[in-house]
Amino acid sequence: METAKDIMKPMRSFKWIACFALATTVFAMQDGITIRRELKEGVTDKYKIESEVKQYIEIPSMGEQDLVISQVATVVLKTISVNAEKGIADIEATTKVEKSETTGSISSMMGETATKLPDAKTEKGTLDSRNRLVIASDAKATPSNGGAMAMGLPGMGAAGAQSLLSLVELPEKPMKVGETTEVAIPNSGGMASAGIKDLKMTMKFVGEKVVDGQTLLVFSVSGVMKMDVDPSKTPGAPQSPMGAMKMSGTANISGEGLVDKATGKTISNTMTVKNNLTVLAEQIGMELPVKGTVVTKISLVK
Repeated sequence: METAKDIMKPMRSFKWIACFALATTVFAMQDGITIRRELKEGVTDKYKIESEVKQYIEIPSMGEQDLVISQVATVVLKTISVNAEKGIADIEATTKVEKSETTGSISSMMGETATKLPDAKTEKGTLDSRNRLVIASDAKATPSNGGAMAMGLPGMGAAGAQSLLSLVELPEKPMKVGETTEVAIPNSGGMASAGIKDLKMTMKFVGEKVVDGQTLLVFSVSGVMKMDVDPSKTPGAPQSPMGAMKMSGTANISGEGLVDKATGKTISNTMTVKNNLTVLAEQIGMELPVKGTVVTKISLVK
């Protein structure tokens, strides 16, 4: 006949197994996690990109004037083939500008009006398991800005997937909660022509959260970029009626990205840029202080 002591023996064993499993989990968390994007042939993802630019310009004898540019676009990303050994996929990206609107007192002064939206743009490139997107250059491509923008600010019509689709770059090495690493954006997402090159930002692994039953990894980014913009040196770039408009100054960047823990896909990525610039209007020989924000959010469409 089993005694109480005999019954307790296996229960003690289960207790030790549970403790061992817990200790193993804690150790794994302390050791950090490595996350990679799952690449599958034939998979299509659609992202919505929302952008709002608000700029406030101090003009002598006129006071502060504003310029607001609101734009919405979509990028459909299709995986054509996958090289599992290299962890890279050939992709096709189709970008379509859905909305572009310019308002504010500066827009009125410049005579900015609604223009025809650019045609959808399809490009080929690669995507790797760390969410790094590289669009192949097209030697036959011609500059396009999708309609002039006041102050020489580029619109979405000039951009393709490389510029618009800011996926969360997954860390190269394992990261623990609270750790940081440096991420670089080669040519700053296609903005090299605007004088913004090799922007480096600090990425922090904030932790995990569950949304609608989906476990998401939370990453924050921060950084400062220096701007030295001269549209006159960029063929096809929109030009201001006031002549060459050169910009210089700095911009502070902050953002938060959410990544699906199971697949490594970017679920959303929100970036806020606060700028403090000086604009030189050569034709009228005037320097204008410009401050404002640019908020861009990409979201995976379910």
